Amino acid sequence: MTDRPLYLRIADEIAADIRSGRLPEGRPAPSTRQIVRDRGVAMATATKVIGTLRDQGLVETVPGRGTVVRRRGAAPRPSRSRLSAAEIVEAAVEIADAEGLALVTMRRVAVSLGASTMALYRHVPNRNDLTLRMADHVFTGARLPDIRLADWRRRLEVAARLFWAVFSRHPWAAEIFSLSRPQLLPNVLPIAEWSFATLHAMGFSAHDMLCTHINLFGQVRGMALVRLAEARAEEDTGMSADDWMRVRGGDLGRWASDHPGVGHVVQEEFDFDLDTIFEFGLQRLLDGVAAHHRALGL
Repeated sequence: MTDRPLYLRIADEIAADIRSGRLPEGRPAPSTRQIVRDRGVAMATATKVIGTLRDQGLVETVPGRGTVVRRRGAAPRPSRSRLSAAEIVEAAVEIADAEGLALVTMRRVAVSLGASTMALYRHVPNRNDLTLRMADHVFTGARLPDIRLADWRRRLEVAARLFWAVFSRHPWAAEIFSLSRPQLLPNVLPIAEWSFATLHAMGFSAHDMLCTHINLFGQVRGMALVRLAEARAEEDTGMSADDWMRVRGGDLGRWASDHPGVGHVVQEEFDFDLDTIFEFGLQRLLDGVAAHHRALGL
């Protein structure tokens, strides 16, 4: 029995595959979720495995592709002493897009920039501050159209769809936003103001404005988290939601006689398209807002 830590033993095995050519240069390296699934270890252990391989110069992160086997002879990035907060945030967003928010650490971002971890702390005080800056950054350039206040439904649709579009490009961002403890982010605040101004013009009380806003944003964030979970499940299983239903639908069908409601929906084909599901939920929420508005006589 070896005293060598488990994460190092796993890293050794993957490193051997890389050096032998079983994992070719430029090809995807095992992801953290794949290591968790195949090795039966915790995410923290899998994260250390990838970090060790990266420190050994065997893997690297490629935006849009994730962690790949590093090409031999590729020159390491020179160490940098000068950085800007914008560079740090952009590098962190690239890592989150490629590998997920869990792998965004100060050390990981520093490695990607060829800088020391301490160099980052001169611009960003901690990881929590970094993730808030990341969430704000992905809304850079978000523009709201010129729609009159009286056209309340269209205005609320625009705000919800804007969030949905950003979360679709950067699913991890939904994990950062809070429903109960709102963050005052410069690029996001104008969108919140747009919604509140719309609801105020409708004549709603502050209580009804907040309840409506929280429910609408909860719809967007909740469905974005579903999208994120589905992406992880598809990576882990190799099956889309539709593929999974085709394989496992028979299991649900066995319950049909005692559960006719379940039996009915299982027999029908359903396209698990999250954009369609999101839009359905958004419209039903807005139908409810319209009904409440009428009931108040506003």
